[in-house]
Amino acid sequence: MEIPEHLHELVDQLGKALVQALATDDASRSLARKIQHEGFEVALMIEATVALHKRDTNEAMEPSLESAVPDPELAATPWSDEDRAFLRTFKISLD
Repeated sequence: MEIPEHLHELVDQLGKALVQALATDDASRSLARKIQHEGFEVALMIEATVALHKRDTNEAMEPSLESAVPDPELAATPWSDEDRAFLRTFKISLD
């Protein structure tokens, strides 16, 4: 399946947002500080696989996530079970 160029950009932005989320997460920062207090430097490298698949246009749309997602463009995005499972691996919940 050919993926449109704008989707490549969105996936890249998602990766950057996930890295930013981890970098600013209080629990992650606290754990990194604990490791540093043990005398070690911390370098975090994350590899994520993003799977894209075309949705059936008849597939039911979930309610808007406007209150949970600050970007209105993302707020109208329906999340599949696979999307939710992927985000749960990063302890991100959309519920």
